[in-house]
Amino acid sequence: MAGDDTPGTSLLFDVFATSQAVGRLLAAAMRVGALTPAEYAVSSAMFELEAATPTALAARLGMPLTTLADQLRAFEARGHAARLPHPTDGRSYRVVLTAAGREAHQAANAGFEAAHRAFSAALPAGEDRARIGLSDIRRAAEQAASGAAAAVASRRRSAGRAG
Repeated sequence: MAGDDTPGTSLLFDVFATSQAVGRLLAAAMRVGALTPAEYAVSSAMFELEAATPTALAARLGMPLTTLADQLRAFEARGHAARLPHPTDGRSYRVVLTAAGREAHQAANAGFEAAHRAFSAALPAGEDRARIGLSDIRRAAEQAASGAAAAVASRRRSAGRAG
């Protein structure tokens, strides 16, 4: 990172290390809360989107659908989420926070907001500028991941023809 004494690393390494630092901040701030930081993120997306499909929630969170499905099962088991029929797709469903889920989300919000205030105050150029950079990083990661997945599929097809 610029301005410190660490050796030069790739931007991907720096993003990983940044993610770890944010994780530590949230874990410390939310230690006594009703939800873990990951659970709070999922419940925040559910709160924000109100009644959303698992696919929409996974996209909003930048999370693999299978990982989100595991989280949703845990939310449902605790009574924090419920499934609603999808209005136009009988094969799909929407997920909503229950009253208990909204209560847990609100209880966890105090720790998150304390971390958010401290984090925002420490940003030298402010949140708007940081958000632009993060948006660029997320788009680049998604684009690169898509390209990498296509390359792996192509190699598998080629290997299948060679054998």
